[in-house]
Amino acid sequence: MEIHESEDHEYVDIHIERRRVLWITALVLAGVITLVVLTVDKVGQLAERIVRPVEYRPVPEVYDIKGYAAASESAFEKFLQKGNHREQFAALENYLQREKVADVVPLYELLRQGSDWQEVGEPPFAIPPQKYWPSMVATLRVVRDDVIPKVGPVTVLSGWRTHTYNRKAGGAKTSKHMHFCGLDMVPQRKFTRKQLIPILHGIHKRVGKQQNMGLGIYSGIRFHVDTCGYRRW
Repeated sequence: MEIHESEDHEYVDIHIERRRVLWITALVLAGVITLVVLTVDKVGQLAERIVRPVEYRPVPEVYDIKGYAAASESAFEKFLQKGNHREQFAALENYLQREKVADVVPLYELLRQGSDWQEVGEPPFAIPPQKYWPSMVATLRVVRDDVIPKVGPVTVLSGWRTHTYNRKAGGAKTSKHMHFCGLDMVPQRKFTRKQLIPILHGIHKRVGKQQNMGLGIYSGIRFHVDTCGYRRW
C-alpha cells in the first residue's frame, strides 16, 4: 500500500523553510549592522586622535625628592652619552655586581654629586676613579644590612663627588664623598625628623664600631653614612 504526502504537508514544509531563511537573513543583517557600527566607532576614535593627538609629556631631568633637587635617570642617560662615561659606568657596575652589592640602590644614584649642582655650576653626575671603588662596597653593605631593614628603602642624593664640586658646594675638606665612601640619603617612607633620629642612633650604637661607621644627620630627614671612620655628628 503506497502512502502519498498530502498537499497540506508540502505547504507546511515550504512555510517552515521560508521562516528559516527569514531568521538567517535577519541574523546576518544584524551582524552586518553591528560590524558597521563598531567600524564607524573605531574610525571616529582614530579621527579624534589625529585631530587631537595625545599630549607629549617629556620625562623630567630633575625630581624633587623630600625637598631636594635630584637629577633623574634620564639626565644620567645623557651623561652616559658623553666621552667614555658609558664604558666607565659599565666597568663599575660589573665590579659592584661581583661584590654582590649592585642591587642595594639604583647604581646611577651613587654617582649623583649632590642636590645643589645647579647652584654651583657643576655636572650632576661624575664617575670615581677605580681605586676608590672598594670603599663603596663596605658602605653599601651597611646600607643593605643595617639601614634599610630599619628605615626601609632609601634614595641617594649624594655619592661620589669630585674635589671641584666638593669645594664649590662648601663640603668638608676631608669629605668621605671624595673617596667614594660616603652616601647622603633620605628614606622613601614617611618619617619625621623626631622619628628618624633615634632609629639612626640605634643603628650606629649597635654596629657603628664594628663597621667603622660614620653617621651624620643633617636638617630635615637627610642623613649621611660612610664606613671610613667611626664617628657621629
